[in-house]
Amino acid sequence: MKRYTVCFFLRKSNFAENYSLEKYFHELIKNHYDNRFIFKLKICPLISKGIFRRLYLIFWAYFNQGDINHVCGDINFLSIILKRNTILTIADNYSLIRLNGIKRILYFFFWVKLPLFKCARIIAISKKTKTEILKYLPHFKKKISIIDVCIPKIFKKNNKNNKNKIKKVLIIGTGINKNFYNSIIALSKINCELLIIGILDDQKILFLNKLKIKYKNYVGLTDLEVYKVYCQSDLLLFATFYEGFGMPILEAQAIGRPVITSDMQPHLHVGGKYALYVNPHSPQSIRSAVKKIITNSKFRKKLVNDGFKNVQRFNVRSILQKHYECYNELIINN
Repeated sequence: MKRYTVCFFLRKSNFAENYSLEKYFHELIKNHYDNRFIFKLKICPLISKGIFRRLYLIFWAYFNQGDINHVCGDINFLSIILKRNTILTIADNYSLIRLNGIKRILYFFFWVKLPLFKCARIIAISKKTKTEILKYLPHFKKKISIIDVCIPKIFKKNNKNNKNKIKKVLIIGTGINKNFYNSIIALSKINCELLIIGILDDQKILFLNKLKIKYKNYVGLTDLEVYKVYCQSDLLLFATFYEGFGMPILEAQAIGRPVITSDMQPHLHVGGKYALYVNPHSPQSIRSAVKKIITNSKFRKKLVNDGFKNVQRFNVRSILQKHYECYNELIINN
């Protein structure tokens, strides 16, 4: 039996940031079970920043190819000179949406149009991401598949019932799309403590202090440390404006924490019927949801129990099988 090497290209992580998509691919590689394929992890030697570093990474990727190349994360440009047997996973299109002017033009050409043209297959991690891609490049429809993501097994059920007199609300991410300010305004009239994973700049710290929010801030955590923060919390508040998928929804549910998230896609797909949905533009909507979970123990327990069921929809083995099908397709067609 001939075996094929699949090289996964992942960006080099920044200490201060937690890249969910990279965690996902590490989980796929750990659970790999099809002997026809040999999985190899290729982590970029440099952080993707600046023209010269990126040029270096393009040529580094060229000299580290396998029989099949799988480019993952926000390093789409690596595929520009890779051979045709290349798959690109796209998590979201947020950078393209938020950029303007010449930066947007360059990003569209080097991160979207040229990589999608060069790759044999494109994987979008949600229907929303696929729809956004086709909005810009409708003629690539036949190339694109949708494959959900799964979460690392470290995010496992935590049976310990927190007895926090003051409830702890967890927020993950502090970027523009994470809806930080509306979430803080919503919590300002609730007696709670906030656990924040993500970088806080001076403006955000001043805002927290102005509204007299009790909080703890965590940056540069390992997966185990993130898991421990989840376990300390009583609920996850994830009322974000934009996501490619929304892995924290599943992480919290797998651990046994109720989830408040946005009433939009892909949040609705990921959370299913098992999360509490809010209007992310309305602090009042967010506040009401937090109060409901804090004060209604019966409802809180139902969300937790239903969340365990929901996580089963995103099974690592079935997700891997869909990837194997993509790899087989490349082998057959080339």
